[in-house]
Amino acid sequence: MELSTGTKNFLIFIQEDWKLLLCLTVLFILYFHYTSSFDYFENKGIKFMKPVIFLGNLGPRVFGKKSFHELQIDIYKHFKGNPFGGFFEGHRPVLYIFDPDLIKSVMIRDFDHFTDRNTLGSREPKYISRSVLNLKGAEWKAVRSIMTPTFSSARLKNILPLIHSCADQMVDFLKLYENKDVDMKDCMGHFTLEVISVTAFGIKSDALTKENAEFVMIAEKFNYMPLYKRYFIFFVLIFVPGLFKYLNISFLNSKTMSKLNEILQVTKAERRVSSIKHNDFLQLMLDAAQKEKEQVKDKEELHLDDGTIDAQIIIFLLAGFETSSSLLSFAIHVLAIRPDLQEKLRKHVIEVTEGKEINYDLLTELDYLEAFLNETLRMYPPVAKVDRIVTKPYVLPGSSVSLEVGRMVSIPIYALHMDQEIYPDPQEFKPERFLKENGFRTSHLFLPFGAGPRVCIGLRFAMMSTKMAMVSLLKNFNFKICSKTQNPVQFDKRALLLKASKGLYVRVEKI
Repeated sequence: MELSTGTKNFLIFIQEDWKLLLCLTVLFILYFHYTSSFDYFENKGIKFMKPVIFLGNLGPRVFGKKSFHELQIDIYKHFKGNPFGGFFEGHRPVLYIFDPDLIKSVMIRDFDHFTDRNTLGSREPKYISRSVLNLKGAEWKAVRSIMTPTFSSARLKNILPLIHSCADQMVDFLKLYENKDVDMKDCMGHFTLEVISVTAFGIKSDALTKENAEFVMIAEKFNYMPLYKRYFIFFVLIFVPGLFKYLNISFLNSKTMSKLNEILQVTKAERRVSSIKHNDFLQLMLDAAQKEKEQVKDKEELHLDDGTIDAQIIIFLLAGFETSSSLLSFAIHVLAIRPDLQEKLRKHVIEVTEGKEINYDLLTELDYLEAFLNETLRMYPPVAKVDRIVTKPYVLPGSSVSLEVGRMVSIPIYALHMDQEIYPDPQEFKPERFLKENGFRTSHLFLPFGAGPRVCIGLRFAMMSTKMAMVSLLKNFNFKICSKTQNPVQFDKRALLLKASKGLYVRVEKI
């Protein structure tokens, strides 16, 4: 049977142009895959930002046009007047929550439907993957409940003398920079590192006394990775996020983390053969683990194994180092650009503490200092947004919108903090808004540490150590603007956490 002319031409096309046909087929499959979720919000009747293939709504971040914090403002403005809205991270649908009552439902009231945080899910070492930040469900709850007493008022009171000693070292450290222009993020990073190394690891990092100290060198490379690795992680995150569970990959520098883990293993080994008890978090974790072993007969039911202890100590260092140094450096920046507030705060500190021993109870009396730090966190929260994963099917109150298990919801911390209706005159630095007599903000609308059962477990420790530092700084130094001071601060468009694009420089003067 002779083939028709049309059939012959088609077969010739297949033979000669199969490569083109294959490319077109692959492109069609990719297009279908990366746009298949783009009707998710439309099908649910939810207003959403129109996505672009591959990037979703992340274009401004990918091309360095917006910082992560600024992007939250854009999202918030886009959905102004809506209780929630749809956003695409690549081709992944993310539901943003804006309504205060819905935020309270997600973070607090209906927390059992949103127990987990969003994680990469990669095959990271146990000393990272087992941290309280990454654990999920019942396992997170068990470890969190064991750790909570570690941050009780009684335990913090015992640890405060260690922080006081670090604050004294910081004063001596800053005296070396008298009448000089200094980047406070770098200086406060040294202080924070010394505090955490002493209180968590139980070892002196010499961050405030030795140049090029080992701990400082390690800390400076926590987040360092070659450019090609950054692009690779971004590629996987946007295009094939499911691949992470098969990869041993992290945003953290593997060599640095291995070295940090080595230091921790040596310290733990020394503790276990020593009869001396230390007042630090590592000792408290080891004691808690020993207590659990005595109470639980089946080893399979133990929650605080060695890997889990390591993970808590290391995440305490990583999270605390960035967030606490950010809070302190932005607070000092405000002191420099607002000399009136600096003088008012100094008088407050002297009135409360003059002639008294600095202890935990006295620090709690510094209400204006706490308000000042809270206002700093409102205007400069280290983290731009908080995420939760749906762990039980959920219907948003007041609507017919249902959320399936595995979906992600996000709450734009920075945008809420800069909302005129929640915080009048949000661009103005007003510590008074956080004084109790003026109506302290409800927890679900002030979110630098998160809220609800998964609120940052180290919140009180962070505030205590920051207050101790501020008391020492205000009593010994005056901070002024200099030629390198940025006002207003421009945010780094490449950083994930809040970072000033050109540092936080001030002039340091001894009082």
